[in-house]
Amino acid sequence: MKNYSILFLSALLTTASSCKPTNTSTAKIPAIEVQGHRGDRGHFPENSLEAFRSAIDKGADVIELDVVISQDRKVVVSHEPFMSSEYVLLPDGTPLTRKTERGYNLYLMAYDSIRKFDIGSKGNVHFPEQQKIKTYKPLLSELIDDMEAYTAKNRKNKPIRYNIEIKSGADQYDLSQPQPDVFVDLVMKVVKEKGIQSKINIQSFDAQILNALHKKYPNIKIAFLTGDKGLAKNLAKLNFKPEIYSPHYGLVDQALKDSLKTLKMRLIPWTVNEEKDIDRMIELHVDGIITDYPERVLKKL
Repeated sequence: MKNYSILFLSALLTTASSCKPTNTSTAKIPAIEVQGHRGDRGHFPENSLEAFRSAIDKGADVIELDVVISQDRKVVVSHEPFMSSEYVLLPDGTPLTRKTERGYNLYLMAYDSIRKFDIGSKGNVHFPEQQKIKTYKPLLSELIDDMEAYTAKNRKNKPIRYNIEIKSGADQYDLSQPQPDVFVDLVMKVVKEKGIQSKINIQSFDAQILNALHKKYPNIKIAFLTGDKGLAKNLAKLNFKPEIYSPHYGLVDQALKDSLKTLKMRLIPWTVNEEKDIDRMIELHVDGIITDYPERVLKKL
């Protein structure tokens, strides 16, 4: 499929921006999907089973998680492809430092070794309410099994869905991650084995990952993550139109919302934690909100 050209997208966006804003004073606010960012990171260690269970307990519609690849080609739930000194302790309880953390490259470590590191006892200074508990980085396969069993037992009327972020950067190919084709195959192998294709979308900041994913698995819903301005410029990096556009919440305004409506794409910003920012996203009628505090969003809906 040919790239969406900047000229074509610019024409669409010009049309959208010239439209008068819809009067929504009496319109019913559409349902807003609440996504627990790395689970319930505000209260539990990020990307841990405990954090994801808490997000489910609070009523999140979706759990957002990150995946990387280990040396033995396992799909590991982790935001970084290394052991972050912000919240990880060595197996013997020794703290990591900024100088030493990247020496623990998960792509060069077998999962049995990765699992021994403690990702919860240290806590996280950025999240003072986070409980300090000893826990570990789970496999994607383990996470899915746990979430499916947990929701079947505790929330039968509302199955959980998954937003899986492939952590990737072109400068890290073959250094801390495999090439895009291999990466997406490893993730999709787990997804297909667990039979959750209809319950997921996959997101990434890396356009090469998303292009590879769409080419090989065209039926999987995709979200394009970005922290950059310029909708047309960003979408021109892709060989297809994704279902979801996920910018930093600071980039979201009515013009962007209108443009995405014209393109028939959903708008799900990240990571919205403060009350005033949550209120603004709700007022703009975004399609979803990714947050470290799902309860803050849910109480307003």
